[in-house]
Amino acid sequence: MKRNHLNDFLVEQIKNKDSQIEGLNQLISSLIEKIESLEKNICSYENLVKELRDTINLLNKRLYGSKSEKSHSENSERKYNGEKLSSKGTYPKEKIEEKSDKKSNPRKSYKRPERRTYDDIEEKIEILEPDAEELIGAKFVRSEKSFRLYMIPAKIVKVIYDRRIYAKDGHLIMPKLPYTPEEFYRRHADPSLMAGILTNKFLYHLPIHRQLNMFVNAGAKIARSTLYDWCGTAIDALEGLYYSIRSEVLKGNYLNIDETTISVIDEDVHHAKKEYMWGLVNTKSKLTFFAYEDGSRSRNVISNILESYIGTIQTDGYSAYKSIGENKNNKIQRLSCLSHIRRKFLESRDNDRENSEKALGIIDKIYRLERFFRKQKFHPDKIREYRIRYVVPIFHKFKNWLEKSISNPKILDETLIGKAISYAYREFKALTLIFDDGFFKADNNAAERAMRPCKLGMNNYLFFGNHESARRGAIIYTIIESCKLNGINVFEYLTDVFSREPQPGETYDMFLPNKWEKN
Repeated sequence: MKRNHLNDFLVEQIKNKDSQIEGLNQLISSLIEKIESLEKNICSYENLVKELRDTINLLNKRLYGSKSEKSHSENSERKYNGEKLSSKGTYPKEKIEEKSDKKSNPRKSYKRPERRTYDDIEEKIEILEPDAEELIGAKFVRSEKSFRLYMIPAKIVKVIYDRRIYAKDGHLIMPKLPYTPEEFYRRHADPSLMAGILTNKFLYHLPIHRQLNMFVNAGAKIARSTLYDWCGTAIDALEGLYYSIRSEVLKGNYLNIDETTISVIDEDVHHAKKEYMWGLVNTKSKLTFFAYEDGSRSRNVISNILESYIGTIQTDGYSAYKSIGENKNNKIQRLSCLSHIRRKFLESRDNDRENSEKALGIIDKIYRLERFFRKQKFHPDKIREYRIRYVVPIFHKFKNWLEKSISNPKILDETLIGKAISYAYREFKALTLIFDDGFFKADNNAAERAMRPCKLGMNNYLFFGNHESARRGAIIYTIIESCKLNGINVFEYLTDVFSREPQPGETYDMFLPNKWEKN
């Protein structure tokens, strides 16, 4: 009996152990799942920490580091010389023949730089003679010329027009005043003064309060509100010219487009807010157009500007541009920017130097060819021919490398190098449009150069007072940057435009910077 009880007890214990083992196995499985989940979380957190560290390093580099965008591969260009001039051909034949004509070991000779003579500066000749006593019995031998550059501080002159009025046959005869727009006349401001104020602020980035100090030193105490009023009046007088430039810019079939941030005072909350200014550059007609629509960066702004446009736009990868290139009924095609792609890899060098340098090495080969084309001043048709022959193989190599890198599990999408590769891969197809026309550029630097003065201005006068002031800023930057593209003296141009009396039926075409002739 006791044996039976013992057997039953042992059987019961075995069953309990089996259930305990099953429970422990379930617990172990649960713990394993938790460990795996925690390991995944740790891995994701490590990636997040790495991503944030890369972002912090990048922001510190942008804030405190060098602004140069030269890459290591670009600095060591001689490393590629053998490949560039190899029999396989990386440079056009003309370059190879040009190289072969030179001596193999030419002696380096030092050439003293020529002294600049500054022939474009106004000259004043002063004849210097020895003392009269020393000249007694002397004979003239020769003259020796030298020069010094003098500076005459700017000054403001009050010109009083005293018109002499005569009577003849019951009529008064009086001379005409020099033409001044009525808005200027009421403010006792000459076109030259208006032109000087605008040039100082928007070309040389000199804020109004500093100009006030200059005027005080010149003996003219002008109220700040008066000077702001003059600026607004002068820019409003240019509005018709502004819209004429816009129309002329949009006639082109190739535009460089970019946008930049500016600070504008919000009159409701009385502090500066980040707003956006748009810029469009027509490099063929050498005209630039700026647009400001209440600071909006919305797709609708640029879409409305390009409503009737037909042609190619070159931009960065901002989604508003991409959607326009895809949705404008095939009227607009978008060309991407190699410079933006290159910049992403420059920023990722500290994250993954090996892969970043590979990409930069390929991109810099493209840029060296592009520089060669520009240096030789080839016709666009020839540039297109050479691009197809020499640049297409480099593009294929770049695309193959991007495809391999995209599928590489060691390169994480969240890292800087992963983002650079993804961006380049997305933009690659739009970049191949440079093979359609030799006039197309590989990058959008023309638009970036046009936008840079606006950012420099922000560093000095800090902000625009309201949306209307920012809109006026777009008007004056349109005119100044267009003048710069055409090599025009901005002060002389504005003075002339303000001084021209409009004739009946006259349009603004003759005042366009690319057609303007000095009076």
